[in-house]
Amino acid sequence: MDSQAKRAALFLLLATGPLAEVLSENVQLLTLLQPLPFFLVTITYGVPVLLIRELAIARRLNTLGLALLGLAYGILNEGVLAKTLTQPGGAPLDAFAGYGQIGMLQGGWTIFMVVWHAPHSVLYPILMCHWLFPAAADRRWFAAGRARWLLPLLLLIVVGLYALYFLNPVRSDTGMFIIYAVATLALFGIALRFCDARGASPIAIRKTTPAPALVGCGMILFYVFQLWSPGRIPFVVYLAASGVIILLLINRMRRAGWRPLPHLLLFGLGDDLTFALFSSGVCIITGRNPWEAAAAGAIFLAVFLYLMRAVPREPRGRGLGPMPSTADG
Repeated sequence: MDSQAKRAALFLLLATGPLAEVLSENVQLLTLLQPLPFFLVTITYGVPVLLIRELAIARRLNTLGLALLGLAYGILNEGVLAKTLTQPGGAPLDAFAGYGQIGMLQGGWTIFMVVWHAPHSVLYPILMCHWLFPAAADRRWFAAGRARWLLPLLLLIVVGLYALYFLNPVRSDTGMFIIYAVATLALFGIALRFCDARGASPIAIRKTTPAPALVGCGMILFYVFQLWSPGRIPFVVYLAASGVIILLLINRMRRAGWRPLPHLLLFGLGDDLTFALFSSGVCIITGRNPWEAAAAGAIFLAVFLYLMRAVPREPRGRGLGPMPSTADG
């Protein structure tokens, strides 16, 4: 593993957790800076996402395949570790408690959180990492040299994360764990079918516009709709509307010819930006550590605005310059 790959792996290991937990204000900024919370967030986010990224590169998965692996991670995070998918009530479920409940499973909360984790905890951090470290973006990091010995360690850590389901006696139902395992394996199996066409030539573009970032900013309306829905509309309407919106968005991206870099990264930056501001705003209004929330929101605002300006200038990756253009006709 060369220096570029080391820096990329370290970024993905350390930054993925804060990009999900602090951005959503689930973990406060000063809490994350404490040794134990920082270690736990790093292990539960960084290690699985490193493995997902390694698998995606090894099997040449496209964006949809990577997003499906993100759904599998959402099951690990919220189902196996936090166990919120079967939580009967209270924070963070609140209004989602009982909404679309199927047996022990909180249906509405499951859809909201598992789908949220796929881009925010997996897809966006990987795209950001690939833009920041383009020389290491298209190759495996743990396939050769001394780094290959890290792969079994990472796998062992993830196995340990799944084992925590039974070490924590709260809601450690074996049947639910089997459902999680089957759903995860199914998502992995489906994801492996979504591979990039080998030998496909890159498509040059003239100019990267801010349109993807603006569309990403608009995703906050989708999240507000999901948070507003419990108790106001039937669960089946919520499920159908959420699915239709996601499918229409995917179809729009495909028809527009969006690529992971720079389009989906810009979309993710816009999505992250508005969600960070929304989360910090809620904390400020409700008085939940308002100063920490404001500081976190300001940090994310500065970082995402900088990246939203930098990515169009160097759409292939930092330091690679503008995209080569094609002649008319």
